[in-house]
Amino acid sequence: MRGRIGSGGTTDRWKITLRLVILPVLLALALTGCASKITQSNFDQVKTGMTLEQVRGILGKPTESSGIQFGDFSGTSATWKARDGATITIQFLDDKVQAKQFYSHQP
Repeated sequence: MRGRIGSGGTTDRWKITLRLVILPVLLALALTGCASKITQSNFDQVKTGMTLEQVRGILGKPTESSGIQFGDFSGTSATWKARDGATITIQFLDDKVQAKQFYSHQP
């Protein structure tokens, strides 16, 4: 019967609400959370003298990292790579930013 409201009608309304409202909202939140931190704007926030921990606060965990110890000095090169090809590489000397580079395929 058409127009009859029963247990099936309530379930159907819930399914429609789920499909039309809740799933798009959850998808939008998930995509926002996946936004890359490897941007020109975040790169510009990194300043000479910042610690690796401060940089991680801006860019997140590096994709790659390598280090060297020479006497009392330590050096680290850390690289952050985004899915779109953007790359940030930062060199640290004794846990302080000394040099940084930003590369993007975007014009």
